[in-house]
Amino acid sequence: MQLFFRKFGNTGNNIIILHGLYGCSDNWTSVAKSLSHTNNVFVADLRNHGRSPHSSEHTYEAMCGDLAEFISHNKIEKPVVAGHSMGGRCAALFAKQYPDLLSKVVIADISPFDCENQEAISEFHKNILSALMRVNTSEIGSRHEAAAKLSEKITDIRLRNFLLKNLYRTPKGNFLWRFNLPVLLNNVNNIVCGSLEKNENSRIQIPALFIIGKKSGHVVSSDIEIITNVFSDLKITVFHEAGHWIHVEQQEKFVDCIQKFIDE
Repeated sequence: MQLFFRKFGNTGNNIIILHGLYGCSDNWTSVAKSLSHTNNVFVADLRNHGRSPHSSEHTYEAMCGDLAEFISHNKIEKPVVAGHSMGGRCAALFAKQYPDLLSKVVIADISPFDCENQEAISEFHKNILSALMRVNTSEIGSRHEAAAKLSEKITDIRLRNFLLKNLYRTPKGNFLWRFNLPVLLNNVNNIVCGSLEKNENSRIQIPALFIIGKKSGHVVSSDIEIITNVFSDLKITVFHEAGHWIHVEQQEKFVDCIQKFIDE
């Protein structure tokens, strides 16, 4: 699994950024450029997303294996692994399974554990993926047509525009989705489940920073209690005016927070 990636910077600490569900490396260019002044920043497309290969398997274990291979193949020494949402759950499991390969871990606005409303979240994503699959790309002549079709099922314009970033025109002139819709739909339950157990037998020793968007609701007080029990070297920062898209809503503060954690 040779992950596609973008690299920014040529000096300092190594950082690997992992995007969330429906995302890709392109979404993190601005953050990566800001961090690249004093760091080497690698932004990877996870499997079944962006320009990385597709696979019938989409689990956190598989994504961690991809990341270990990525680090080895590109000879990246002791990176800080930072992940948002799905990427954050992958980063948390990676810190547990491959502690010798990274120096620190940053988890942005996600709990690495199962949540109480998991069924509702699963249905939410199934509806999104089903709506995307209803867009017949062979009949679409423009992005505007795709947006109009998608708006029939997805009314949130911000979410819709985010999803449409994954639509691209091939050299032959037709449109295709970059992400692997059938596999993501078949693996929704794997994606929305936690990557760590709430009663982990051993604590994770890797220095960890959790950045939480207070308005998102993705990390609740009960999660924080469990996170504190599982991660032995832990820092938690709450952005009270940010939601789930914390790196977009308060980018400068987000970048500063990560840089300070790296410099400690």
